Amino acid sequence: MNVIPTVGVLLFQKDNVLLVKHGEAASHITGSYGLPSGRIERGETVKQAAIRELHEETGLIAIENDLEELPIELPPVDIKRSDGTTKRFSITIFLCRKFRGKLMQSEETVPQWIDRNTIDTL
Repeated sequence: MNVIPTVGVLLFQKDNVLLVKHGEAASHITGSYGLPSGRIERGETVKQAAIRELHEETGLIAIENDLEELPIELPPVDIKRSDGTTKRFSITIFLCRKFRGKLMQSEETVPQWIDRNTIDTL
């Protein structure tokens, strides 16, 4: 199975973490939660992809200097998609230390600040 490289962005606000809830238009399972994340497009650096995905999925804006790549090496993971297929993804995660803008939902995602102590209940 081919591995699809992706990026994710981790944001905190006090005791909350920003997650996106996937809607019916997303290729993720409807109602599932995750970090603002997505595929790296041709010609993009990983940081450029992270900035783009953050903005597309949440409305928030960051610049490259606001992102710090986390020194976490996660193995590729198989994720079931809304069309019933399973695809294998790798991910590079960035901590976003500074951002601006207002949360806005997209056709695919609804961004929500979630208390980090309740994440395991989602």
